[in-house]
Amino acid sequence: MSRTPMPTSLDPVVQAAELARDGRSAEAAALLRKVLAKDSRNRDARRALAGLGAAARPLVRLTGEDQRIAETIRRAMAANDWKRIIAEAPGLLERQPLASDVANALGTALRMTGKNNQALRTYDHAIRTDPALPDSYINLSTMLQRAGQTQAAVEAAQGALDVAPEMAESHLAMGQALYDLDDVTGAETHLRRASSLGPRQPLTWDALCRTLERLNRLDDLEKTLQTALRNCPGHPLLLMQQAALLSRRGQNEEALAVLDGIEPLALPPHSRSVHAELRGRALDGLDRADEAFEAFTEMNSLQNRMHVPRGHSNVFTRMITGRLQGAEQIGTGWSAEPAEGVQPVFLVGFPRSGTTLLDTILRGHPSLAVVEEKPMVGTLNQGIPEMAENAALGALSSDEIATRRAEYLRVFERHLGAPLNGRLPVDKFPLNLAEAASIARHFPAAKFVLSLRHPADSVLSCFMQNFKPNEAMNTFHHLEEAARTYDRVFTLWQTYRDRLDLDVVDIRYEHLITDLKGAVEPVLQHIGLAWQDAMADYRKSAAARPVIRTPSYSQVTQDLYSSADGRWRRYETALAPVMPILQPWIERHGYAD
Repeated sequence: MSRTPMPTSLDPVVQAAELARDGRSAEAAALLRKVLAKDSRNRDARRALAGLGAAARPLVRLTGEDQRIAETIRRAMAANDWKRIIAEAPGLLERQPLASDVANALGTALRMTGKNNQALRTYDHAIRTDPALPDSYINLSTMLQRAGQTQAAVEAAQGALDVAPEMAESHLAMGQALYDLDDVTGAETHLRRASSLGPRQPLTWDALCRTLERLNRLDDLEKTLQTALRNCPGHPLLLMQQAALLSRRGQNEEALAVLDGIEPLALPPHSRSVHAELRGRALDGLDRADEAFEAFTEMNSLQNRMHVPRGHSNVFTRMITGRLQGAEQIGTGWSAEPAEGVQPVFLVGFPRSGTTLLDTILRGHPSLAVVEEKPMVGTLNQGIPEMAENAALGALSSDEIATRRAEYLRVFERHLGAPLNGRLPVDKFPLNLAEAASIARHFPAAKFVLSLRHPADSVLSCFMQNFKPNEAMNTFHHLEEAARTYDRVFTLWQTYRDRLDLDVVDIRYEHLITDLKGAVEPVLQHIGLAWQDAMADYRKSAAARPVIRTPSYSQVTQDLYSSADGRWRRYETALAPVMPILQPWIERHGYAD
């Protein structure tokens, strides 16, 4: 009997398809696994392999002893016994490298014990040896998402969707990754699909509720939450979503009652910090300041334990401290650069000082193009060491400055998603306060809009906010460190402002919320524009935005309110230890009266 000849196509995916058509699925799968071992991102090969069904998985023959070990690992996985998995799995994988289920379990155990680099290598091994197993892609996506590598997390989730498009967990992974990438519309699509495929999965409903809340679609959130609780009655994550909705609607007594009925230890670690945050907000709304402060202290303590390793030296603090050491020399020895081409506006201020509200108002002006919270200034300070900032900036040639300036504007338009077309770029990134030297060196005629708020209110609000972890936001986990961060940042900013004669206009949050037009008109005059009536309808501008990247997303869709103005006075006892740090800035910024 003659054997069917090997395919002649040079494309291995086409070859595999021909083999499969000839009934040689095992050979087709082996060929595709070989392709994916070299290029795990080959989506065509991934989909073709998954289409082979049972033949897609590598054949693993375990000895009786290895079967016993594999069963021990499965039981340990169900019991979250990470130490047992780490002890048993490596030896089994050495003997049976194609045992992808074991590799996936080991990757999870390593991730859960903080050994992320080893976990990454183990997941990669599982994917390359068994690229049709969706679990490894899903777990890898989760790990990358928590590490802040959002685009890589999306790519890993896509792998899961390629091999298991009808698996709820694949859509959940993609929805969570897109949410972190600020694609909340795409996130909603995948999370709704996940909830349809797996309606008893509370993590899916929780993620979908968070997405709708971030989109400020509270009526949709209420309906979705009702459905979620019918499918997962009494689940603590969903009860927290119920409390968050009640709090958004000002029903703080009801929210607090729901929260106090939840056992925090029944929640995942991050959700415990959210539980404390929600309790703090409800208690603050009920004017129970002492209890609220205790709740926010617990929130920050939980966040600090999760995200700041013991003995960690904060990178942001080191950067500010390094720049401060040479700040008195800034501008010395710099050549004069012509203010050519586009000179952007930089909207700066300490976090929680009203920059998001002002950003939203400015979007109503047709001559302005605003990009929010993107670290674009990194293109200007790349290679500039904080301990020698003045010398490094001064050594830049005119050609180097022109190249960096052009790259900044290119990146700005990429984030904007459109060409400027004559509009004035506005870069809203509050802590660009600390980047003013690089900005001034590259854009000598740049204008700065400084959003100010009472220093005690700014620091207190940062302490009360459950920020997404990063080096700068992690300094707000302790009230004293938050106050010292304020002091360091403004000391650096003020030195830059004085030494470089920055072109700055100040605007006060307290003025903005009581007289919007009166506060904004001087800002517009400073940057050469006139008031537009459309700017007053900032809620329309907020609704038109695909997503607001800051924690203020829920506030800029409301009427202007003054309940947060002077909040610090209700917390005077808690703030007393840090007031000596803030008092000089209270006076300098004109808040002493």
